[in-house]
Amino acid sequence: MLKKLIYFSKYLLKAKWTIRLPKKNKYVLVDGNYNPFIKYIKKKNFTILYRRGEEINFNILFKCLLKFKFSTLDYCAEFIKHVSPKLILTAFDYHTIFYKLSKKTGIKTLMLQKGQRGDTEGIISNSDYYFPKNSKKKFHVDYVLLFNNTVRKFYSKRINGNFFEIGSFENNFSKINFKRQKKEIVFISNYSHSSKDKCENENIVAFYLHELAKKNNIQFNILPRYRNNPKIFIREKNFYNKVLKDNSKFILDRKKTSYELLLNYKFIFSTYSTLANEFLAKGARVGFIMFKSSKNPIFSYRFGSFSKLRIKGLFWTCFGKLNIKEINRVFNFVIKKKEKTWNSKTELLRKKIMNFDYENKTFKKIIKKF
Repeated sequence: MLKKLIYFSKYLLKAKWTIRLPKKNKYVLVDGNYNPFIKYIKKKNFTILYRRGEEINFNILFKCLLKFKFSTLDYCAEFIKHVSPKLILTAFDYHTIFYKLSKKTGIKTLMLQKGQRGDTEGIISNSDYYFPKNSKKKFHVDYVLLFNNTVRKFYSKRINGNFFEIGSFENNFSKINFKRQKKEIVFISNYSHSSKDKCENENIVAFYLHELAKKNNIQFNILPRYRNNPKIFIREKNFYNKVLKDNSKFILDRKKTSYELLLNYKFIFSTYSTLANEFLAKGARVGFIMFKSSKNPIFSYRFGSFSKLRIKGLFWTCFGKLNIKEINRVFNFVIKKKEKTWNSKTELLRKKIMNFDYENKTFKKIIKKF
């Protein structure tokens, strides 16, 4: 109880306080940290319900206190009641408080799957989030937009609602023009300045891919994770250049998103990455090569883990120890297979990992109702 009180006190002190009541609007967006819906809905039609302590509305909080309602859920419900929206949206699928808003407010809710799932995440590993079939305790979200059927099965055990397998919402904004692609390799960096687990063997995989690229006369590039943070990027660059030696090309265009940048390159490699999965869904040539200890919590994010795929397959390999033959095998399949073979061999696997609903037709159809 004391820890909760201390945390709550810090939360209140850190937050920006506002007296003006929230704007009545068509939509409430829960968590303003990310809003991909703005692609289809005008910014002025959103009122943001901040979740991370960025802003607290004094009048809404005061109303809650007068009613002796002290929970975060009560605050959210009071906020939404005042705004009186037609729909409540969020782009984050792992905050369980959102699962309660539809029943609490009587207003329909819609959520997206934000990223790939791993076995160590709280929503998966914590049994508090699981309720038996037909249990009255089950959460409810009216529209749940997910990556694939495996995630759908997982959420259907926890949430009542209408499920749609659309893939990644932001990935659905664009498709690949294969004729305009450069026949170059991009390695998606998972470097982390704060996590040794994420860094394990990242530069080693990059090194062997770089050597194979040189042998095959293909340009090797790295898409850095911290290209928008110059101070951390210097550390990231040094991390790779310790083994690459010859200062391989880093893609540093800060004006474009990672999605926009990758559209230009034919071959993509990663140890594990939602971004790589997204481009695989579009039909891109993507290879996954991971050599991390099985005790490393990141190992549960290996390609196909959540979908129960084997440890290795046509274009992926995920072992606890370095295996150069496996790197060669995956590299050759991604780089050298004919387009027709690549498409026919990977089509079913791609859909198992992530669907692709170009231009988010499913979402547009739902929004029309409101």
